[in-house]
Amino acid sequence: MSQDIAPAVEHEGDGATVAIQHPEAIALVSTPIPPHKIAQQPHSLSRLWYLLGLPFVLGISLYLTQGDPAVDVLRDGWIVFTAFATAYTAAWGLAAGFERFPSVKQSDAAVFALGVALVPISGGILLSPLYHPPNFISVALVLCVIWFFGSVLLFGRRARSRLAVIPGGVARALTETSKVEYSGHSSPEITASDVDGVVADLHRMPVSGYPKLLAKNSLRGLPVYHAAFIYEMLTGRVLLDVACKLSALGRPSTPFYRWTKRGLDVVLVLASLPVTLPLMLLTALAIWVESPGPVLFTQKRIGKEGKPFPMIKFRSMRTDAERHGAQFADEEDPRITRVGAFIRKFRIDELPQFWNVLKGEMSLIGPRPEQVNFVKQFNEEIQHYTHRHSVRPGITGWAQVRNGYAADTEETRQKLSYDLYYVKHCSLILDVLIVCLTIKTILTGFGSR
Repeated sequence: MSQDIAPAVEHEGDGATVAIQHPEAIALVSTPIPPHKIAQQPHSLSRLWYLLGLPFVLGISLYLTQGDPAVDVLRDGWIVFTAFATAYTAAWGLAAGFERFPSVKQSDAAVFALGVALVPISGGILLSPLYHPPNFISVALVLCVIWFFGSVLLFGRRARSRLAVIPGGVARALTETSKVEYSGHSSPEITASDVDGVVADLHRMPVSGYPKLLAKNSLRGLPVYHAAFIYEMLTGRVLLDVACKLSALGRPSTPFYRWTKRGLDVVLVLASLPVTLPLMLLTALAIWVESPGPVLFTQKRIGKEGKPFPMIKFRSMRTDAERHGAQFADEEDPRITRVGAFIRKFRIDELPQFWNVLKGEMSLIGPRPEQVNFVKQFNEEIQHYTHRHSVRPGITGWAQVRNGYAADTEETRQKLSYDLYYVKHCSLILDVLIVCLTIKTILTGFGSR
């Protein structure tokens, strides 16, 4: 493979300036995505490691707590052992599923998976009347944590994928993103030993000669990927370019997913009331003591299919905050009260929207509903904006945990690219991931205004 370093041309991409050499040549880039993830295949060694972990955890836990366990222990505790094995398997599957999404660290995936599957089920076992060997659950949990984070140490530093990017169309956006490292350009003779795959805009290729090159390499067994697909894996966003219109829209969700999600929304809201209701009462009291006026704030927002609905929040601003009309909130907005700043930082002001969720106007997870005036403005200024209304709006969403708050049209355009990524890839596992990231966001206060 020949490689020639030519004078760089500066371009702006994703907030960073990167050097693109010979825009018409095949660019060689290195990405933080491992090759198996681009190919959407599980890491074979990681899969084997997790598989070996189950007999290790169960066997060592029994040995440490029971010595040589008697047959009676195995017979009486088989339900507990089966439940724990199921929880371990679910955590393994969740961790692998979480890692499929962009910028999710393997350590975060392990923590989220343990917190969602193993910890609740283990707690349920301890509180249940089922027989379980003394100290078995505690020791097994500790060993699971060791085994899961051992996988992070063993497989966390995965190989970067090396890709050949053919110029033209939206492939330019890929070479301009700060997520890739540019390392020169290649001759047309690309081989599997040089790169892990070839990337191009498969919907539009203005540079002549390259379609034959793609076909030639594909026949040789070298993977060929659409540039928008790689861009989504790198950034967690869709491209809003005209050339990616079909890619940005995605496919409609299945009835099973919609019904399951709606059922989970209702169950989770009702189950959380013993904790959230006292918190809401304390918040209402704090708002009432600090400033005169109503405790709750109702505002018309746009929901699914563009239908308006009254969204409820705790009031976090002065009562005359919008006397001059709707406007974005600044980081140091003088309209926000002291209690308001606190409840905004930790998203407590959103809790009354549980009522909107129960009524079916909102979901726990989805694009944030926007004000009517802003929606009219963005529909005119931002392409594809109306597509975010194809799903129920949510209290939290992919854009909230990845992008934070948007304060102007340009930031809203970037936020939309995250919203449409969710619309395109919405699934139960992505919803669970967003819940985990939201808890992390609440603890850090990221993106609050």
